[in-house]
Amino acid sequence: MAKKVQKSMFFTVRDENMRTAKCTIQRSSAAILGTRYKPSDQTILFFAAARRVGQDAQALALCRLLVDRKINIDINHGDALRQTALFYAARQGHADTIRFLISLGANPNVKDSNGETAMFFAVRKKRTAAVKALLDNGAHLKVVNKWHHTCFSLSPAEVLPVLQEERQKKRSYDESGPGPKRRRTAAEELRAWADEWPIKEPVVGKEIDFREEDVLAVKSVDKSTGKHGEYAVLSKCPGKCAARLRLSEKEFVYDHAMMMKDELFFEDLKPEDWCQNVGVLTDAGGAVEGIKGVVTGKTGSHFTLPLVQKETQTIAGYVHATYCAEEHGLRIAHLKVDEAHIGQGLGVLLLDAAEQHSHSIGWKCKQTFLSVLKANARARKCYAKAGFRVASSTAAAGWGAKKQHAWSEWQKLRKRQLGHAAPTRSTRKSVHKYALKTPAA
Repeated sequence: MAKKVQKSMFFTVRDENMRTAKCTIQRSSAAILGTRYKPSDQTILFFAAARRVGQDAQALALCRLLVDRKINIDINHGDALRQTALFYAARQGHADTIRFLISLGANPNVKDSNGETAMFFAVRKKRTAAVKALLDNGAHLKVVNKWHHTCFSLSPAEVLPVLQEERQKKRSYDESGPGPKRRRTAAEELRAWADEWPIKEPVVGKEIDFREEDVLAVKSVDKSTGKHGEYAVLSKCPGKCAARLRLSEKEFVYDHAMMMKDELFFEDLKPEDWCQNVGVLTDAGGAVEGIKGVVTGKTGSHFTLPLVQKETQTIAGYVHATYCAEEHGLRIAHLKVDEAHIGQGLGVLLLDAAEQHSHSIGWKCKQTFLSVLKANARARKCYAKAGFRVASSTAAAGWGAKKQHAWSEWQKLRKRQLGHAAPTRSTRKSVHKYALKTPAA
């Protein structure tokens, strides 16, 4: 009989009207209140925190009452699934109860047996107020569960704006080290943006499975450089690799922005401004979906060729090109070799592969042209080695609502393609340093 009374106590506190629930806590002995609900190894605090949705004030009052009774209950006690009372407050959307439990020492980043925190439950159940309460009290957003999901990847549309706002705050403030948070500089914020994985799933697309028939060009790295293995330029790749290519694209934006870090206007520009400055889609512009369409061959007027380190099957850079019919030319819009792979002649490899691919898909290109910032000495050296020459120059300026600034000079470079003019010494040499391959039909 005592066991039945004890069992009913837990559900009375959770489900009955407030008056009955309070009376149960007040009239039960500390020893009884300190027992656990055997099937799931939960304390009475779990049931108080799990009052119905909309009963946050009642849940808070019952939790306070239990604390006032000075019952020996561990605030971070984990049940059979390693969940704490905070999980149940989060699931029910009890924001004030969440704040109270955390003020008592509840850890918002405890992981259950599935590797999930209380935040996952608040997000899944669309408890916006609970999500905000958890974020305000130190809950992390980068936790990955055992199925490789984060709160972002599971977030319904109703909660996503709150998570995005918090991510922006994290990007804007430096929380490392002791003391209060420090607002990041524009350069630090831009770096944080460039490093941020661009889609919900944190692991999808980091490695690339490709077919040998999709290899356009290969290059072996000289072991004397301290690096090893082969690199390959692909004619196409799986759409899931669009996120990883976007990461290289953001690095492309960052590199160009940092050339202007000493200019007075630098602090005024956000990542979105720099994207527009160099002709890259902003995050809000469907960048990943746009890249996915290009690399899977769904667009006929432009293409992106990934550069892959074959041994690790990871992306090392890319080239993005478009067709200019009026000039019978191939326009190199972006060319990026990731920092860890620079100095191996891979920029020239990408350029020649782009020219070869343009002919294989029927573009009648007699010349290749591109634009480069005069401040970008490393890129200009690469392009000169590939046979490009300066055709014209124009002043560059700020975009959007920002005040116009003449902050550098774009140089338009041009190169006659092989077969339409005698190759220069530099282009002739570059073609024979590696094998260009004809893609399978």
